[in-house]
Amino acid sequence: MDGHVEREDDVATVAFWYQVGQPKRFTTLPSLAERTFLNLDRIIEAKDLIGGARHSPGSLELQRGYDWTGDGQLFFVPSSDSAFLEVEFAAPDSTRSGVVLRMTRGPDYGRWRILLDSRDVTTLEDYPDWNPRGPRDFYSAGVDVRDVYLGSYSLSPGAHRLRFESAGRSALSTGNALGFDSIRFRQRWHKLRHPLRPATP
Repeated sequence: MDGHVEREDDVATVAFWYQVGQPKRFTTLPSLAERTFLNLDRIIEAKDLIGGARHSPGSLELQRGYDWTGDGQLFFVPSSDSAFLEVEFAAPDSTRSGVVLRMTRGPDYGRWRILLDSRDVTTLEDYPDWNPRGPRDFYSAGVDVRDVYLGSYSLSPGAHRLRFESAGRSALSTGNALGFDSIRFRQRWHKLRHPLRPATP
């Protein structure tokens, strides 16, 4: 995971002790369904973004398979190192959420800047903690999928723009491709935990 995301995952630990005699059952464990952590992501899949995508010369397709969710990733192969890909999305609501992009890395992937609402810089005033970072290098010797955390925001309802701008490629990469699986709005879990149930005699 790239960057800090506010989550409340439980932390497990193990302790060992020496027992004399038969141990007593102090409690019963919750069922597996009760111990499964909730899915806090509201997801916009690549298939819902490709129709309105804008990009510089090059090929853009919905690439299926591998470890991508939904119907696959947006796979963009620009025809030059000076390239961009832009998609529009609608924020689900104004709930403060971590904005996470699920991105692919591979041997022919490039370095890309990621900008939020970049065409209208005045909208950035709505996000005082927005801090554009330098280009992200998506080169990897093998193919893998990773989350890129952009920050936590209360995005206003309505259309927003996500823009990728090519920053060339690393010395090891054989290309400057871009693979983009989904946009995820990751919420905090506000549900109160219930204490372990007392054991029945």
